[in-house]
Formats: sequence, structure tokens, C-alpha cells
Amino acid sequence: MKWVFRFTTYCILVLMLIVILLIILPGIRFLFRPGFFTQFPKSSMTDGGIFPSIVGSLLLMALVFIIVIPLGLLGTIFITEFANKNFSIVLQSLAGTMNSIPSVVYGLFGLSFFCVSLGFGTSLISASLTLSTMAIPFFINNAVEFLRAVPRELREGVIALGANRFETTLMVIKSSKNGLLTTLILTLGRAFSETAPILITGAVFYATKLPTRLTDPVMTLPTSIYAIVMNLGEKSQWMAKGMASLMTSIMILIYSIVQILRRHKNG
Repeated sequence: MKWVFRFTTYCILVLMLIVILLIILPGIRFLFRPGFFTQFPKSSMTDGGIFPSIVGSLLLMALVFIIVIPLGLLGTIFITEFANKNFSIVLQSLAGTMNSIPSVVYGLFGLSFFCVSLGFGTSLISASLTLSTMAIPFFINNAVEFLRAVPRELREGVIALGANRFETTLMVIKSSKNGLLTTLILTLGRAFSETAPILITGAVFYATKLPTRLTDPVMTLPTSIYAIVMNLGEKSQWMAKGMASLMTSIMILIYSIVQILRRHKNG
């Protein structure tokens, strides 16, 4: 019976590798094309590069990072260290529910609330706030488990040495720093690869200049791939293939870093 599980696992592994290679290989040669990373797209995406899409994605990730770190960490600490048991269960269930909502629904929420009600329009700030709204529950759901994994004896020992609640919490965070770091990387990785929420809140198909204000729209890698595939002809598809290869390579790098950190944590 054991060989059945082993054979099935190997088959699934091979299939996953084939899928990844079929995404990366068709576009990898375009990554070495002159100007691919440094030029604006030209001639209906048949020439030039993906520079504005890279800058737009980096700006989005920077803003998501700035928003998610304090809010996600404070929410996680409150659930694990300060909230009573029943309220903690309610908050974690709420975060779990929000984590399971489809990303396109967050896009519709962002369009209605940030773009229309708050008047931010289709902009970098609308897209980053929408992505952060989606990313914070994901961060809390994962980070809570790492803080709860800190042994109770450590908390009791620190308190016995005369530490107050704040100092004890800092010690708990320090003990779970690798887990929190991997959670943050996974959160940013998920936000980086999302298309639907930013497609309708902050992304444009083509921009003639880089964003200079938070209220400017941006080009991003995932939305540019979608736009090229859906709207342009065969002569432009090379650019989508190059961006797909780049994004997949970045995601492999992100998850490799996460695995290294987890292995380091487990000794």
C-alpha cells in the first residue's frame, strides 16, 4: 500500500514541475532581451520593456508592507496576548472568514469604498488599501499560530523575573520572529500575485509616465499580463510570457526563502 502513496506523490510532484517549467521556459529568454527591465513598452507592447509594471508592483508592495506590518502585528498580539478566550475565538474566526473571501470581492469592495466613497479614484492608494484589507486577515491567521506556539513556560518565566505585560509580549515576539517573518513574506507573496483586486481599483493597461502621487494609477505585472493576453495579438504575447516567467521565478524565490527560514527555525 505504501508504494501507491509514494507513486501518487511522485506523479503529483512531476506534474507540478511540468506546470512550472511550462510557465517559465517560454518566457525566460525574453528576460535577457535588451531593455526588457529598463524601458517603457512601445508599439502596442510589441517592443520595449516592462519597467513601469515593475515600478508599479514594487510601489504597491512597499505600501502594503507599511500598512500590514503594524496593523497585522497589533491584531495578532491582541488576539494571542490580551483578548479573553471567547473574544479571541470570535476575532480569529472573523479573520478566517475574511481570508476565505474571493479576491475579486475585495476588488469590488475597494472600488466601492476607496475609489468612490473616499474619492481616491483608480489609484495607487486605492489598490494598496484594497490589497492590505485582503492581506491583513491572511497575516493574522498565520501569525497567530506562531505566537501561540511559544511555550507558556517562557511567558511564566519572564513574568517571574519581574517583567511587565509589555516586556513579556516583546519576549514572545522575539521568540517567534522567524515565524512572523515567514508569515510576512508569504503575505507579500500573495499580495504580489493578486490580479483581481488591483485590476479594478488602481491598475491601468498603459501609462506614459511613472506614478508621482498616491492618487496616480499604476501598471503592475499581473494586470499587464492579463491585459496583454485578453486584448492584444500574437506579436505582443512575448511580453506577457516574459512577465509570467519573471513572476513565477520571484514566487519560487519567495517560497524558497520561507522554507529556508522554517528549516532554520526547526534547527
